[in-house]
Amino acid sequence: MFDRLIPYVRIMLGLVYAINGLNWFFKIITPYPSISDFVDFMPPPDIVGALIEQGLMFHAAKAIELMAGILLLANRAVPLTLVVSMAVTVPVFMVDVWKPELRLRSTLMGTGSMVMNTVLLMAYYQYFRPMLNWRAAPTSQPAVEAVAQPDGVAAAVGGISQLLLRPLLVLGALLGTAQVIWLAVMIAQYVADPKAIYEVREMVPRVAEGDVDSSA
Repeated sequence: MFDRLIPYVRIMLGLVYAINGLNWFFKIITPYPSISDFVDFMPPPDIVGALIEQGLMFHAAKAIELMAGILLLANRAVPLTLVVSMAVTVPVFMVDVWKPELRLRSTLMGTGSMVMNTVLLMAYYQYFRPMLNWRAAPTSQPAVEAVAQPDGVAAAVGGISQLLLRPLLVLGALLGTAQVIWLAVMIAQYVADPKAIYEVREMVPRVAEGDVDSSA
């Protein structure tokens, strides 16, 4: 059963990443930000809004999400994808979960992605084990395969992963299923009644430079 849960969690995480990444470039979910939402309106005054206003950082994060989702669904370059996607998963977890107020949707999305990404890293640990060698030696011949040496740190991490893998797989499967269902409902709502985010949330309109000069 647990061997079957691993590809299931991979597919759930792939769907979550692909849907969230796609929504930034092509609007499919009303409550989630998209490029089109901020043409005439300012982003929210928080860390996410600052990244959106900066432009490149949020574009890069969403591009990573979308590409990670596609690769996970296609079952290609999964170990590399899991490592790279952690650069997005951790900040999303911090922004969604570490809030003064508890919000079910953001807590589910942030926690679910973090659990699934973490447990898949454990499931693919054999590919990362050489990276945890405490005293790794460099080489001037990168084409030659290195021989992995026994290492206590790598073994300890593997032992901890062995203990946590099965319960986290079950938790990840449950959270991933809930995330995908919730995302599917929001997509269906958008299809039935397509709205931009500023139609359901109070946002500040952008002011053109000419308007600022005239008002001054």
